[in-house]
Amino acid sequence: MIPVISDPESLTAVSAGSNTESDWRDVLADSRRRAVLRYLDAREGPVSLSDLADHLVLEDRTEDRSALSSYGDALLGARRRIRISLRHGHVPKLADADAVAFDHETNAVSLGERSAEFLERVEAIDDVQ
Repeated sequence: MIPVISDPESLTAVSAGSNTESDWRDVLADSRRRAVLRYLDAREGPVSLSDLADHLVLEDRTEDRSALSSYGDALLGARRRIRISLRHGHVPKLADADAVAFDHETNAVSLGERSAEFLERVEAIDDVQ
């Protein structure tokens, strides 16, 4: 038997205008999403997913998070995996929260309407870490 849900709206992730602490934590819990926001903040205008993935691979290498990404073909595989995770996971989650805007036709990402709010939280998280 399937349980009846009285309020289907309660099942949505972060909605525009949502401001609860758990929503912020959910969106900014992943370090890659925080890195996306920092990178977009430092750039002017939209950035392609490929450029964003390249930046994140280089960031991983400098932080020595991914030892394999420093070797030839593994670097290409890392870029591909990161680009896929951005396209299908991280960017949609950020876009749902209006932290970024994503153009599906050009695969370009830019800061969204609520990016300033999220960037403040990212700075606070970075200060703690």
